Amino acid sequence: MSTDPADLLHHPARLAALGATSLAGTPPEEAFDRLTRLAVHLLSAPISLLSLIDGEHQWVKSVAGATLGQGLPHAIPVGRSICGHVIAGGRPLVIPDVQHEPRVAVDAAMRAWGVRAYAGVPLVTADGHAVGVLCVADTQPHEWPRESLAALRDLAALAVTEIEWRRSQAERERASSALAQAEQLFRGVVEQSLVGIYVMQDGVFRYINPRFRQVFGLPVDWLDSPHDLLELVAPEDRDKVRENIRRRIEGEVDEVQYCLRGVRTDGSIIHLEVHGNRTVLDGRPAVIGVGIDVTERVRAERDREQAILARDRFYAMVSHELRTPVSAVMLYNDLLLSGVYDPLTTAQREAVDRSQSSARHLLDLINDLLDLSRLEAGRLETRVEDVETAELVESVVDGLSPLALEHGCHLSVHVAERPLVVTGDARRVRQILLNLLSNAVKFGHGQPVEVRLGPTEGGVLVEVSDHGPGIPPGDLDRIFEEFVQLGEPGVGTGLGLPIARRLAELQGGTLEVASRPGEGSTFCLFLPSGAPRVAHSAGFPSFLSSAILR
Repeated sequence: MSTDPADLLHHPARLAALGATSLAGTPPEEAFDRLTRLAVHLLSAPISLLSLIDGEHQWVKSVAGATLGQGLPHAIPVGRSICGHVIAGGRPLVIPDVQHEPRVAVDAAMRAWGVRAYAGVPLVTADGHAVGVLCVADTQPHEWPRESLAALRDLAALAVTEIEWRRSQAERERASSALAQAEQLFRGVVEQSLVGIYVMQDGVFRYINPRFRQVFGLPVDWLDSPHDLLELVAPEDRDKVRENIRRRIEGEVDEVQYCLRGVRTDGSIIHLEVHGNRTVLDGRPAVIGVGIDVTERVRAERDREQAILARDRFYAMVSHELRTPVSAVMLYNDLLLSGVYDPLTTAQREAVDRSQSSARHLLDLINDLLDLSRLEAGRLETRVEDVETAELVESVVDGLSPLALEHGCHLSVHVAERPLVVTGDARRVRQILLNLLSNAVKFGHGQPVEVRLGPTEGGVLVEVSDHGPGIPPGDLDRIFEEFVQLGEPGVGTGLGLPIARRLAELQGGTLEVASRPGEGSTFCLFLPSGAPRVAHSAGFPSFLSSAILR
């Protein structure tokens, strides 16, 4: 037997088992009083206590005995009490005469009652933890008969049965409380959900939340009578809905996601996105579903499609109706400038030059509109071929030399290695490069423009850098939007960069920009070396790091 019961008294598992009973510190109850009275009667002992013991106190749950008086405290400090030694030992403790027992020190209560003989049995739960003690005491020293101790053990077993029942009851109450809280939380989430939620079983609704009723315009008492989901589905979609329900109920699939047209109580059509799962309720298959009202989204998509069709028709009309007269104007301007008719005076030549420049700008706008229309409609023709990027870049730079000379800009090309072959459409790659380089020349304020290109993971990276005014951070994304012009009014159409990015993506590449106001801009064109694939962001190789704005 341990002479220091403190370790076992404070053992966390034992204290947890005691706490699970919810009995320590509670008032006396008849169920336990009956056991202490029986102990006094069966063992002919003047005193009997039933106590629950934590790490600090011996909580007296019941006491019986005519000689005790009314001064028994409800909580007794454990200290070196006899009952504490019963807990520490985990087995009955029988002492014929406490004055001749050196292992224990009689606690204050026992001394006050004049206790000489003691017998205590631990109350051990089913999981092996001693949570309390049932004891008897006598004011006269004597031996405890074997039959008396057997009776005390039986009474202790009855006490444990009562404690276990109380513990299970407390656990049930805690579980019930937790379940009630979870149900309240779940109901709050479901009832206030912004999406419609329903449960179907045996072909009819078992539950719908307020949002579901709101979406379909159903009255509050709608579920007072049985209703089938198909009542709320447009006739054209009923076969699809019926089949999806059957597949889930019969276990072919656990969940489905699809769209359907629903019918409100006022007859109007709504569009729903449905997510449904199979489950089992009361031993029978059921369907739990979520319906999201996407009517406004469907309408917006249709309106957008109509707008795109109208725009495409407008672009096609403009391209067709304007291209011919503009081409004719440019032809006659060329004839006038070549002197076919009569030599022009200086003032006349300047006027025709301005007319030709305006006509060329208008033709560029028409061509951009036509390209944009074809890109939007997915009808822009591209070819898949091997393109030697370095040669193509040098060709474009040579073609732009007059424009660069006009703006006082020096163009330079730096090629890391050759060959640099990509897979794409040479004509469309040229179109992208022309746009990037002409912008760099026009908006570079006469500063040098550098083109650097070299291999990178999966393809070739082309960088076009200028040292112009740069682009404000808030405008970096806007420059790829249609008809956005940040430079001088009348310079460009506002379509070049949006078209260039889409052409790059169409060939499996990317077009990005880095810029700092006052330092210039760098446009980075990635072109894949394999077959066109989904566009992705490419990293910058080390040999190009110097060209990236820091």
